[in-house]
Amino acid sequence: MTEKIEIPMLRTAILFSMCCFVFTASAQKGERYTADFIFERGIYPTLADWKAQIPVKPEEIIVDIDPQNRKFFQYLFAKDQFRYPRNNEIIYLKPEDIFGYSPDGQSMYYSTNYRFDIIGAICLLQEVDQVDRYSSFINPGDEYKAARKEGTGKLYVLDFESGDFFRCRPGKVEKIFKQDAELYQNYKSAKGKRKEKIKAFIKEYNFRHPVYFGE
Repeated sequence: MTEKIEIPMLRTAILFSMCCFVFTASAQKGERYTADFIFERGIYPTLADWKAQIPVKPEEIIVDIDPQNRKFFQYLFAKDQFRYPRNNEIIYLKPEDIFGYSPDGQSMYYSTNYRFDIIGAICLLQEVDQVDRYSSFINPGDEYKAARKEGTGKLYVLDFESGDFFRCRPGKVEKIFKQDAELYQNYKSAKGKRKEKIKAFIKEYNFRHPVYFGE
């Protein structure tokens, strides 16, 4: 009698474990981000589009610029606005209103002038130069010079979960660190000035709290 009871219980336990595994796997949809991750080239109108890796590809944008031109995005962002089809309608969008873009699949930018230096639960970005305008859009090429808005080189943070974007100040980043009590204690006890060790602990936080891209 005892054996007959234990076998069904064992089967139930195995079935429960399998269900838990399936649930965990389904909750972590997409591909875990690593340093060699390749983004889909194009423009990401929203944070959700970026996370799902559903960009507006250059060839989908209705504009008189060769989508294969290596300076496609520079020329595009010099325009006041651009348009593209999505869900059976034409969307008009200004460059300053996009979430970000990836020009080559390897580099990633927030808006048009903040380059991602670290990507993860805590993203670290640097303000870089931004193309303001080109002298001509007739057969655009390298011979046309661009006016540029110089970047300050200042560091910013993007919270992957909430989408909050702010200057990289130790006090604000520490609020995120506190969500991981063990890491925060290690951060507090580590030697060095706050500004000097903040970058290393952002990387450590991201390692402990991975993010996923794709559907």
